[in-house]
Amino acid sequence: MFNLKSLFSLPYGYSDYSWVEVKLIHETKKAILVDFDGKKAWLPKAWIIKIKKENKAAKIKIPLYQWAKEFT
Repeated sequence: MFNLKSLFSLPYGYSDYSWVEVKLIHETKKAILVDFDGKKAWLPKAWIIKIKKENKAAKIKIPLYQWAKEFT
């Protein structure tokens, strides 16, 4: 059995973040379409902590949990 506290204390919970370099394809008010390693996915802006744009490329800071959920 598990409780909510144990879920958030997992090694890749909401407190671990990573900077990821992606190709920025399209951006709307609520989400961005990115290309990473040949895979395209819409990422809600609510998941993204910070975006550093450089032309068509971008670096995004995102929780590892959300990143793994979308790209694995």
